[in-house]
Amino acid sequence: MIDAGTGLATLSLSEMHRIRHIFLTHAHMDHIAALPTFLSNQFEQPNLPVKVYGLAETLQRLKRNIFNDEIWPDFTKAIGSATAVVELVELKAGERIEHEGMLIEPFAVQHKIPTVGYSVRSEHLHYVFCADCTESAQLVTDLNRLAPIDVLMIECAFPDRLTEVAEKTQHMTPAMLQRTLLQVQDIKHVWVTHLKPSYESELRQTLSDGPWTIL
Repeated sequence: MIDAGTGLATLSLSEMHRIRHIFLTHAHMDHIAALPTFLSNQFEQPNLPVKVYGLAETLQRLKRNIFNDEIWPDFTKAIGSATAVVELVELKAGERIEHEGMLIEPFAVQHKIPTVGYSVRSEHLHYVFCADCTESAQLVTDLNRLAPIDVLMIECAFPDRLTEVAEKTQHMTPAMLQRTLLQVQDIKHVWVTHLKPSYESELRQTLSDGPWTIL
């Protein structure tokens, strides 16, 4: 699983108990919001600890701000006779790992805090998730390096009239998204996500004629 936002909390307990690996893009709340309660539901489950992967900066923020025995228990340590619930596993951008028949490569993207996207290659599919990001020359370089790509999932958070806000928060607008994709080759399908709820209707209208699927 990539990230642990609010969607994770909608899963049933049995579905949660099948998840043993979570790859985090960064430590902003909407990407980790359900992680504390998810881990609370893992006590005494088999195959512990759950492995949570992320950049060193991401894992440090989790330890310092969440799993600090004040906001939430430090689940990286055994509590009583129970096995530690979670193991934090550091990743570095560009460092490939093999996982359950997939080759996973985190790659740095430009955002307000250290953030990675993920390239996930299996035998029949290459999926790339860009996480929260804004346009940059490095993003174009990395996407072309990773190509061919079967599915690219990329964000578009703000309408073009809020370009200044998008630049300051380091998100995408439709114009930024279009400029980025025009410079990238060999992508079969583009899925646009992370539309801010306040602007979703406006964004859907602007993006409606583009060569992508809006999620």
